[in-house]
Amino acid sequence: MKRKRPSRTPNPHDAYAKLVFREVPEARGFFRGYLPAKVVRLFDWSSLKLESESFVKDDLTREFADLLFSIRLVGDSLDRRIRLLFEHKSRPEASTPRQLHRYISRQLEATPPNRPLPCILTVVLLQSGHWRQSPTLSSEYRLPEPAGKILAPYVLDFRMLMVELSELDEADLRGTEAGRLGLAFLKTIGEGQLVRWLDFRRVLRDLCSHLPPDVSRRELRRAIYYLTSVAGPEKEPEIRKALLSAAAEFEPVKEIAMTLMEHLEKRGEKRGIRLGAKLGEKRGEKLGEKRGEKRGQREGRMLTLLRLLSATFPQFTDADAATARELTDAALDELTDALARRRPWREIRNLLRDKRARSVPGRH
Repeated sequence: MKRKRPSRTPNPHDAYAKLVFREVPEARGFFRGYLPAKVVRLFDWSSLKLESESFVKDDLTREFADLLFSIRLVGDSLDRRIRLLFEHKSRPEASTPRQLHRYISRQLEATPPNRPLPCILTVVLLQSGHWRQSPTLSSEYRLPEPAGKILAPYVLDFRMLMVELSELDEADLRGTEAGRLGLAFLKTIGEGQLVRWLDFRRVLRDLCSHLPPDVSRRELRRAIYYLTSVAGPEKEPEIRKALLSAAAEFEPVKEIAMTLMEHLEKRGEKRGIRLGAKLGEKRGEKLGEKRGEKRGQREGRMLTLLRLLSATFPQFTDADAATARELTDAALDELTDALARRRPWREIRNLLRDKRARSVPGRH
């Protein structure tokens, strides 16, 4: 009997990094910004394509995997593509070369015998800390010298390109406006400085002035939801203050600040319900637990749904999010089913409009 593997939810740092850089423009800007110049000149960057980004496990839960892109060589007449493997690490992990070797091996084994083997370059985004060992697979052999040098031409090896955010200042963040915002949030949160992203004024100004308003709002909403997902309750006053400060200067932040404030309020209310249930009398505890559980389940479900809608549809606005919060549980079921069936934005928008009349009682 096949043993079922336990489900593993991707950590929020990894999920956010993959959410940002699965987009081809952001990936292109990142690769072009950090690959060596002589490597960059080899590639036709208009041909960059995302090949794979996730897989479904045996228990049907979706898990983020490495982002694998393909690209053509400039002037290459053959149907051949180079692979660029993007991997994010929250902190240094000595096992990274072995992990990437397993992934590369699977790619090689899946190649038909009549096709050339894929050439795979590995690029690792290190969110915090420093990579202290050699960024090569051969370093894992741990051979003494001179054996290591003599055998080097004859053993399997590859070198990872390490991009260490701890070494980068604002001026060193390269790529598109959305990609640089993602790097700024990953860097400051990885360093434990949850609101230091406010210091990256040039990144924020470029995002708000160079991108369409709906796109800048989407990217900021993703980034700040990532921030709130990793922040503990003791950090919420600091986050509120930071949001108000940014809202005063950057219009897109102002437009989403109220929604995010509401998110923090709801999260605090949920904790209050749990605390009240513990401190109350037995009868009050049971009633509080039931109400808290019901409200907590709805809020958790709502936040997940809003994040999916925001990530899937660039057209999804804060007004749409407010409408979704007013829906009945039955209407939420219909909306969730439509999203699961990958219905187009037109149908999602119509569902939101049609369900206004059946909003949750007492919420208007």
